[in-house]
Amino acid sequence: MKITKIKILKNSVSVYFDDEKLELDKEVYPNFYLYVGKEVSKKEYKKIKEYNDISSLLKYALKIRSKAIYSEYQMREKLYAKGGNKEEIDQVINKLKGYDLIDDNAFIEDHIEYYNSLNYGKNKILNKLSEKGIFEERLEKINFPISIERKKAKAIFDKLDKKHSKYNFVRKKQHIYNSYISLGFSKEIANEMVPTLKDDNNKEEKKKLEKDFEKIKTRYSNKYQKKELKQKILQALLQKGYRMNDILPIIERMK
Repeated sequence: MKITKIKILKNSVSVYFDDEKLELDKEVYPNFYLYVGKEVSKKEYKKIKEYNDISSLLKYALKIRSKAIYSEYQMREKLYAKGGNKEEIDQVINKLKGYDLIDDNAFIEDHIEYYNSLNYGKNKILNKLSEKGIFEERLEKINFPISIERKKAKAIFDKLDKKHSKYNFVRKKQHIYNSYISLGFSKEIANEMVPTLKDDNNKEEKKKLEKDFEKIKTRYSNKYQKKELKQKILQALLQKGYRMNDILPIIERMK
């Protein structure tokens, strides 16, 4: 293969052969003695191209790494998307590890610290790490002290209590329990926290009961009448978690 033309551009160098063109990174070009008229063997051509491809992948990896932290899996996916093959990517990853720019142990520690600051439970943290390419065998080795899980759960209790304040006591307990589960806490922790919820004072609970009673009555009045209407309202209020002794006096007021 004979070089027929060399064109130096702003960020790259175009090396032309008889029937093809090779785009080299401007930093790669000086590493090879290339000039118009030079005969390049297929082996040498392959070496130049591989060197250039790895250099381009490394430059890209350093660029995106300067803006964010990646797990090894995430970085490999980025490099595959840029067209790298396994051998090239292995070399780039090894270079990044040598620069301490890829370290899954540090990646895990940093993310656990961050997710703990958001008061996420261990299950949500494990899911987040899994989504970022940390595999099961490594996730299984992570320790989540129960004392830390309890501390996080207690830290968000008042917020959850306020968030679900519109519900009656029974429904509020269920919503708070579900919130703990969705935030990644274990059933054990959720079951520990719900009993700490104080029962609403009788006055507030009756206000909510009256409000729900009027809503349900309005909804069912066009469809049911008299005894059947009362029965439907009773069932609906019981399903919402109100106590029978509190419901009956209101039902009895109906004509």
